[in-house]
Amino acid sequence: MEAAWALVRERGAGAVRIGEIAAAAGVSRQLVYFHFENRAGLLLAMARHHDVESGFVDRVADTRTLPPVEGLEGLLRAWYGYIPGILPVARALEAAVVTGDDGGAAWLDRMEDLWEAFRVAVERVARDGRLAEGWTVEGATDWVWARSHLTAWQHLVGERGWSPDDYEERSVRSIMAEVLAPGPRQKPSKNHSNE
Repeated sequence: MEAAWALVRERGAGAVRIGEIAAAAGVSRQLVYFHFENRAGLLLAMARHHDVESGFVDRVADTRTLPPVEGLEGLLRAWYGYIPGILPVARALEAAVVTGDDGGAAWLDRMEDLWEAFRVAVERVARDGRLAEGWTVEGATDWVWARSHLTAWQHLVGERGWSPDDYEERSVRSIMAEVLAPGPRQKPSKNHSNE
């Protein structure tokens, strides 16, 4: 899976064959087929493996231990922090959807899992009474997922030269403002009520 990741990162999903991956990993093609059935299975396993090995899956799980609003923000920040490390492979897998290559299945699977992670976070916010008026959980999830799509990161950071930190701060603030209802108002302290 590491060999597949390196080759897809270097050349794109459509340009990498099972035989090349097997050779780079020092195993036979038959062994790759035995474990993964086909190229699509290998590319899917490769993408899932990287999410686990990089710690991204654990970071997502950790956000579910936070209060709901903090959890959604933490998930966005975990995702934005992950994008730079996966961008070349992610773009290659995304392109595979357009070309009909096997790598497209891996892209769709990973994006579905990301959407589901956002749905869980948004649902927690809704249960906490903090989802802004006019949003459903599904609609807000779609919005958060689309607004945090790696294509936007690529356009602004990769092509327009924004710093990753500035992009993250502006995106997180914007998304949170769009989907969150104002928090409960705190009662003024006695000192302020006499002024």
